[in-house]
Amino acid sequence: METVAALTNLEAEVTQTCSVLGLNGSTMQLKFPHHLTVGSAVKIEADDTISLGEVSYCRREGDGYVVWVELIQALRHVTELSRLARALVS
Repeated sequence: METVAALTNLEAEVTQTCSVLGLNGSTMQLKFPHHLTVGSAVKIEADDTISLGEVSYCRREGDGYVVWVELIQALRHVTELSRLARALVS
């Protein structure tokens, strides 16, 4: 089953969906429809995790681009954290 993520280019404040090709250590490989500049700061939302990282590689492949993102930080179990935050506010 293919994992779909939402990638936000934090510099351009643009979000687009993409496919997750793999995760190797702290490097996530994605198939993205547009070119991303190496060094761009990005946010990736997939499953129940929000990750922040930096584009380290981007090359054209077929109808899109293969992008590698060096992950800097990840926040897991976002749904549960949101539920707890709402409970604290109520």
